[in-house]
Amino acid sequence: MSSLPTIQHDDTAQADPFFDNVLGLPCLTLVCGRAEVKIARQGAQVLSWRASDGRERFYLSTQTGGMKREDAVDGSALAQAIRGGVPICFPQFSVRGSILKHGFARAIAWTLESLVNHDAERSVAVLSLRDDARTRSIWPHAFLAQLSVTLEPNRLAISLQVTNTSDEAWPFTGALHSYLYVDDIAKTELTGLRGVHYEDATADNVDVIDPDESIRIATETDRVYLSPPALLQLIEEGKPALQIGKTGFTDTVVWNPGPELVQTLKDMADNDWQNMLCVEAACASAPVLVQPGETWIGSQVLSITA
Repeated sequence: MSSLPTIQHDDTAQADPFFDNVLGLPCLTLVCGRAEVKIARQGAQVLSWRASDGRERFYLSTQTGGMKREDAVDGSALAQAIRGGVPICFPQFSVRGSILKHGFARAIAWTLESLVNHDAERSVAVLSLRDDARTRSIWPHAFLAQLSVTLEPNRLAISLQVTNTSDEAWPFTGALHSYLYVDDIAKTELTGLRGVHYEDATADNVDVIDPDESIRIATETDRVYLSPPALLQLIEEGKPALQIGKTGFTDTVVWNPGPELVQTLKDMADNDWQNMLCVEAACASAPVLVQPGETWIGSQVLSITA
């Protein structure tokens, strides 16, 4: 399996760079020309992405929980999930396993390992999470997870690298759970999945072949697409399309709570389902087995078309 470049520690990363805030969540800011990304300390979670056109591309709930500034030094408990941006689901996707939903990686503070910022062509941050007593009490395996966030003027690449640092193999499922912002879900379509099998979580994971040229959202949608194309397109009326690519991940998850389920989500406003669509690079339908010393890597690449 391929791997990220070797981490180079940068003097810039030694001082705490998480001085910025989004809704009280400590974060660092990457800048590349007029493009900008904000990454939370909690979960290495990308919270915001504005390409060179200045438009926000990720949904983030104003009612979200999470590790606020005053809580950031408390490492004794898992933080509430951040509703939006790009949560990292690891080492379990959803409830497809025996531990907590979506695993623990999104609920723990990550460490900044490398930072190359304010570059005109490319800015990069690399963050890491290693097993400790707390993670092993939930999932008894040794690992190193690294997230690389690469910002270019009209492109964002997020790569998750997982290394087995133990002496025995272990399986995992996971995802980059991207919440894409849209102005109006009724005027939005996702293309590229016609003819692909999916498991429909709203119908006991029944297997369905998608017959439609595009996905349009009007009700709750929760699908795991199996072996989908590597490139999809999110199209909003009157706006440049968003290209959504992936490597390494075997599945694509498409999720929107719809007008009924959203009312049960305490960290999301009732109308917010109209302004988001999750299109997730995932290994959800079957676990990945990682051998001792082996590294797995998967990525999602988002780019703005002209």
